[in-house]
Amino acid sequence: MGAPGTVMVMEEMIACGAKVFLGLGFAGSLQPTAPVGTLLIPTECISEEGTSAHYLESEIAIGPSSRLAEIIQELCKAEGLNVLSGPFWTTDAPYREFVRKIEAYRHQGVLGVDMETSAMYALGRVRGVDVCNLLVVSDELWHEWRPAFGSQEVREAMQRAGQVILRCLTKGLEMLGGDE
Repeated sequence: MGAPGTVMVMEEMIACGAKVFLGLGFAGSLQPTAPVGTLLIPTECISEEGTSAHYLESEIAIGPSSRLAEIIQELCKAEGLNVLSGPFWTTDAPYREFVRKIEAYRHQGVLGVDMETSAMYALGRVRGVDVCNLLVVSDELWHEWRPAFGSQEVREAMQRAGQVILRCLTKGLEMLGGDE
């Protein structure tokens, strides 16, 4: 739904007492090591969407709750799933993802691109809530565009990622010291 809509819903949930946000979504891959179906945890963000700037200065690093990222990684490992983590690009202009920009970010080691993560992480930092996203690669951008939205591969990966999030809800929150 994009950064503005996602953050608006999160703000409402925080006002109602929410303290932990587990994001589950899709991302485009910028790296050959992350083909369609790969699970990703963005650990730092390059923000090119408009919402984050209303929460944090652009010089401030935007990342997830480190303890929540660790919990998700541990649960993926326990399920026998490989998950990659690293820098991520968030943009609210998908039709401006030019080849030169994709190549530049790929060469910098950026794993992927989505439309919400940096804003969600910025909100979490400002509001003092734990936020971490687990994303499924739905399309590849590191060569000729390979969209795989709705494919069996993506559906199965989303199901595996969903199981991790459910386990995080039942087991991981105990590690966070609460039952929110």
